[in-house]
Amino acid sequence: MSYYILLFLSIATFSFAQELKDAEIEVVQIKSKPKIVTILKRVNKQLLKKTDTTSFVFDLRQINLKNSDTIINRTEEQIIKITNFNSTFSKKNVIENKDKWFSIFKEIFKGYSSEESPIGWLSGFPIRKNLSTAELDFFIHPNGYEFTREWLDNEKLVVTFKSNGFYKGNFIVDKNYNLLQLNYETELPYPFFYTSEESIGKNHKFTSNWIYQREKVAMKFDIFNNKMILKSLFIEEKLRDFTFKRFDDKGVTFTDVNQFYTNIKLVNKKFSVE
Repeated sequence: MSYYILLFLSIATFSFAQELKDAEIEVVQIKSKPKIVTILKRVNKQLLKKTDTTSFVFDLRQINLKNSDTIINRTEEQIIKITNFNSTFSKKNVIENKDKWFSIFKEIFKGYSSEESPIGWLSGFPIRKNLSTAELDFFIHPNGYEFTREWLDNEKLVVTFKSNGFYKGNFIVDKNYNLLQLNYETELPYPFFYTSEESIGKNHKFTSNWIYQREKVAMKFDIFNNKMILKSLFIEEKLRDFTFKRFDDKGVTFTDVNQFYTNIKLVNKKFSVE
């Protein structure tokens, strides 16, 4: 009898041990998620310190529309050197064509001087703003946003963000917190105001204000030798109720109100875009 009892106990013990072994095999190790403040701090550090400073040639294609009528067509190559993604970069045309920089001028611009013209807001500013990636609102004012984070695998982390009526989007970083992708767009339209530094009497020389009806951006990066390289930058902007006023010492001398649509594609020629 004791033999059978020992045999039963041996079999039961083996079965229990095997169940434990099987259970251990099924355990999946879940990587802990870093805190948002840690992610933003590390990403900011990489944007400032881990940028590839090579000069790359980019294809720039831009079209600006007003009521489906072309205002500016622009297709050219630019050499861009980014020291870091914090307003520190330089760019120049591969072929200087300043006289033909804007291939088509419409009557809409004839009332503006070069200082006052909205052309800068339709072309240069959207690029400058996004090449200053570290200064974008959701990176420097995180308290106004709700964040979620999730590991895509053990190598990449996706962070989504959303503000109350401002921006929403997401970005992806690798395990070293290098930025791989950034996508964002307006949650709701928001106003923007701009005034000249120079004043005439009690008024500024000119004032501009408009509403960003739509702002949608997609950026992709490549990592080489642990350095970030900009692969592509796509920008879509719709400026509603663009209101411009010029003043002299007697008051308003010129007023203009328009709507603008801008589409910009900046692609690093060294990389193919999916």
